[in-house]
Amino acid sequence: MIEAAATAFASIVVLGAGFGIGGYIYHKFYKWLVLHKMEGAFKPGDPVLDLAAIGKQIPNSITSPPLSKETDEHWILRDEQAKIDAIVNGTEKGHYHLLIGEKGTGKSSMLLDAMQKIDGEGCSMFEAHADMEIFRVRLGKALDFEFHEDYIGSYFSERGPRESTPLLDIERAFNKLEKVALNRRKTIGRPLIVIINAVHLLRDDEDGRDLLELLQQRAEQWAASNLVTMVFNSDDYWVYERLKQLATRMEVTSITDLPKNQAISALSKYRLKYFGEKPNKSILEEVYDRVGGRLTFLNRVAKSKDMLGTCDAIIDTERRWFLNQCWILGMEMDDDVMDQQKYAVRPSYPLPLLKLPASSKSY
Repeated sequence: MIEAAATAFASIVVLGAGFGIGGYIYHKFYKWLVLHKMEGAFKPGDPVLDLAAIGKQIPNSITSPPLSKETDEHWILRDEQAKIDAIVNGTEKGHYHLLIGEKGTGKSSMLLDAMQKIDGEGCSMFEAHADMEIFRVRLGKALDFEFHEDYIGSYFSERGPRESTPLLDIERAFNKLEKVALNRRKTIGRPLIVIINAVHLLRDDEDGRDLLELLQQRAEQWAASNLVTMVFNSDDYWVYERLKQLATRMEVTSITDLPKNQAISALSKYRLKYFGEKPNKSILEEVYDRVGGRLTFLNRVAKSKDMLGTCDAIIDTERRWFLNQCWILGMEMDDDVMDQQKYAVRPSYPLPLLKLPASSKSY
C-alpha cells in the first residue's frame, strides 16, 4: 500500500509539474506572440493601402495619353496635405487630431496619400462602425490582435475570454498596444499612428458615448507621453461637440471644399487624366458655379462626357435629398411631429450651397 501510494504520488507530482511548467511556458510564449504580431501590424505595408491601390481607376491607355510624373503623383494637392503628412509620419507629436468636413472633401484621400508616402510604416487605419462588436473586430484586424480567442488555455477553463463586453475587449487591445508603443519609443523614437475613419458612424447613445470617451481618454494619455497619435476622421459635427468637452490636447482640422482656382485646376487635371483633353476655361467656371469645389462632385463631372449634364443631375439629386429632409407642417400635426421637424429643418452642420440653373426657380 505504501509503495502504491508513493508511486501514485510521484506520478501526480511529475504530471502536475510537467503540465504546470508546460502551461507556464506556453502562457509566456503566447504573451510574447501577441506583442510580436501587433508589432507586425505596424510594419511597412497595410491592407488599407492595398485596397486603395486596387480601387484606383487607371485611365484607358487607348483613349487617354500617358500622364506626366508630376500629374500622376499630385493632380490634386490640398493645402492641408503637408500637415497631414507630418501627422502620419510621426513628425507632429504631442496631440491627437480630429479631421472634420463634409463627405467628399478628400479627408480619407489625404490620409491614404500620407500613408502611401511612408508605405504604412508605424501606421494603422480602420473604419468605425455603429455596432460595438463590429468595431471590436475591425480594431482587432487593424492591430492583428485576437482578443485571446486563439489562446488554447481557455479550453481547460470554465469561462472563456469572450464572455466579456466589447468595450472591455477594446480596452484590453489598447493595453497591448501601449506596450508595443513603449518598445517602439525606445528603439525608433516616433509614436505609432492609429487612424479611425468615419467616427461619425458611432451611435450618439450611451454605448457610443462610452466608446468615444474611452477612445478620447487613450488619445489624451498617449498624446501626452508621445506614444500613439490617434486621428479621428468624421463627416459630422456632433463628434466634435462630444470630444471638445474633455479635450486638452486635441487639434481640429477643418477640411472644406476647394476654392475656385484650385477646383478649376483640379477639374482640368481630371479631364486630362480621363479623356486627355483640356476644356475651355468658361466651361470649367460654369461647372464650378453649378457644383462648387466638392471633390466627389468634380470627380463625377470629370468622368462624364457631358459635364454640364452631369452637373444638372447632381443638382437634381441634391435638391431631392434636401427637400426630403424638410417638411411643411400644418396646425393639425401632433407635437412630436413638430419636434422632429425642428431637426429636419435645422441641421447641425452647414449644408453645401449649390447654384441651380435658371430652370429651377421653384427651388
